[in-house]
Amino acid sequence: MKIYLPIVVLIGLSFTARSQQYALFNTKTLFDSFENPAQKSFVLDSSRQFASNFFIPYLDLNSLSKGNSNTAIGNLVRQGYTQSRVGNFSNPKLMREDFNVYLIAVRLFKYQKYHSEMGFSWQVKSETQIDYDGDISKGLFYDTFSRVATIPRINVFNNNGKFQAYHQISFNYRENYTKRWALGAKVSLLSGIGYAEFNASKSTATVTEANLDVDMAAKFRLNYPEGGQINVKNALPYRNLGAAITLGTTYTTKSGIFLMANVKDLGFIRWGKKSYSGSFNVTKNIPLTDRLNEEDRLQKALDDMAQENTEQKAFITPINSRADFLISKTFGPYTPNLIITKYIFNKYGEAAFVNTIKSGTFSFSAIPSYNTDNVFRLGLQGMIQTPNFEMFLGTNDIKQTYYASKDIVKNNQANETGYNRASVYIGMAFKIGYVVEHPMNMSWMPGVGKDKDRKSFFGSIFGIFKKKKR
Repeated sequence: MKIYLPIVVLIGLSFTARSQQYALFNTKTLFDSFENPAQKSFVLDSSRQFASNFFIPYLDLNSLSKGNSNTAIGNLVRQGYTQSRVGNFSNPKLMREDFNVYLIAVRLFKYQKYHSEMGFSWQVKSETQIDYDGDISKGLFYDTFSRVATIPRINVFNNNGKFQAYHQISFNYRENYTKRWALGAKVSLLSGIGYAEFNASKSTATVTEANLDVDMAAKFRLNYPEGGQINVKNALPYRNLGAAITLGTTYTTKSGIFLMANVKDLGFIRWGKKSYSGSFNVTKNIPLTDRLNEEDRLQKALDDMAQENTEQKAFITPINSRADFLISKTFGPYTPNLIITKYIFNKYGEAAFVNTIKSGTFSFSAIPSYNTDNVFRLGLQGMIQTPNFEMFLGTNDIKQTYYASKDIVKNNQANETGYNRASVYIGMAFKIGYVVEHPMNMSWMPGVGKDKDRKSFFGSIFGIFKKKKR
């Protein structure tokens, strides 16, 4: 198996700032009920029993164009490049990405008592974090997963960071514990697709048409598809297994204030024994004299340097776990939502203020947000929603999406960095089957009659801790 320099594969399916689809929180959509497991998605006397996206994926279309990395690489070799760093970055910058697509989502109304709902979903997710120096991280940007159109290039000499992509197959259950308090849980099987982590404590590089001079000390861990190509065989969800759990709760006060809290995706992946780990401290002069084109010559030189200090062994990594809190109150057609998110295994956090105006079946949302990377964004979303149908279209960053779309229309490629940044998400879902009627109006309803004495699932769990009456 060919081993590429680990920094080369620090890639993701987008290169936008990390964000969630906050405008979909507290909407009682199918997406909302899977992301926030205590949320309802069925309305009594209106909704039908089964909800699904019917294999129409919820798409998060980040980074609409990958640009031209070959031009960036060619310019580097022809024009020359030099930089030097020891220790921390002098002007540290950070780029993050979270990519989340629901391939399949199916949910059903199970029992009228306790308003029980359960669902199954299959997601594909990726997480990227790149640390770089704002003063010197220009020049060579490089990629390996060339078959995927939305992968960014990264500077192989000036970046530290990590990337992981995985499947998440989940079962979700929620119920009302009391009339005002609801509980929900989501348990997930994880299956890793690819992982790369690279951290350099020293990095000095000079590139000319004839030579690559490198003085670098670094550690890395790596697990990715052979040849850097994602296909059906190596992306099937049965390798590099892991598990995760999400717990959520909602509470509505007598004055109509809605509160929601979640601990999401608390879990880990074990990357198998075919993974690579290593460290190196090398000083080399590598001639670039092979009869290859510019980008292939440089990649071959980097590959040769990476192969020397590598061993195969398994390792375990956490996924991006986080805690969310939401508070909201509806005022006629206007519903504000204040959302605070804090990641558990890193310092990242974000606050968003969702402003939604609803008229009939249509709603429009404006979402200003600010995060701990000192980045402010403005997102927009439009949605059509009835008890049995929903469709939405939105962006987490209207400004960046506008400029990236403009460049794509004009065919302006990002020759220096090799990527254009944008963020658009879209999805729809339907409900079919019997109408889930209120007991006072019912002609038929699941969970009524023979199941009228059914006990609450969460009540049974909490009952373990109660003292038995003598």
